[in-house]
Amino acid sequence: MKGQHYIMTGATSGLGLALLKSLLQQHVQVTVLARNPQKIAQLTHSVNAKQLTIIQCDLLNLDDINNVTSQLPNTHIDGLIYSSGTGYFKSLQAHNTDEILETYQINIVNFNVLFKILLPYFTNEASIVGIGSQAAFTTQAYAAHYGASKAAFIQLMNALRLEHPSFHVMTVNTGPVNTPFHNHADPTLKYAKKYQRIMLDPTRLAHDIIEGINKRKIEINQPKWMHVMLKFYNLAPRTLERLFPFVFKNKK
Repeated sequence: MKGQHYIMTGATSGLGLALLKSLLQQHVQVTVLARNPQKIAQLTHSVNAKQLTIIQCDLLNLDDINNVTSQLPNTHIDGLIYSSGTGYFKSLQAHNTDEILETYQINIVNFNVLFKILLPYFTNEASIVGIGSQAAFTTQAYAAHYGASKAAFIQLMNALRLEHPSFHVMTVNTGPVNTPFHNHADPTLKYAKKYQRIMLDPTRLAHDIIEGINKRKIEINQPKWMHVMLKFYNLAPRTLERLFPFVFKNKK
């Protein structure tokens, strides 16, 4: 990957930041799209000046997205890692309109907008990497919009794979990851504290994703045991929901 140029979103914290550091260690030229550039500005002091570019871009602002290409340091793009994601652990009626729109715009709609804008600049075998979620494969009370948006995101990524066979398209579906996402999704941190023991380490996961890019994997599902359990769930989802309702209401 040395010398390649990647575009990244969601790189100011959590898994995205771990991925950014991994890419920089691989001597990749990275352009980060960030709403708050100051959160990662300190990294510019520890890398080659040509290696990291930060563009201020709010992914909820279409004007910001449309202006990205005019600020790129290099219009030769070898990959896109979309690590942005948001959601709220609330009942359907507890979501306000802004929260609903934000969830779908960040998780699916504006990814498509960004991809369309960057498409003319991708190399023939560019890697398109999207961070999905195991939540897309199961019904979850009090996280319906998050799960629905991630299910849509996975379908979009699968369609990209079919529509652009020369690209390397990889979806990363994770269970809970130890990141600041939980501070936003559930400020009480009840869910995070309850499931701390099974949360994925973002640094280790970032290493696996970089390895997946190099090996041109199509999908990464972690933790593996959770993915296997969800395969069984998909065989008889309504029966399991009836027998084990607490499993599908653990976000409350």
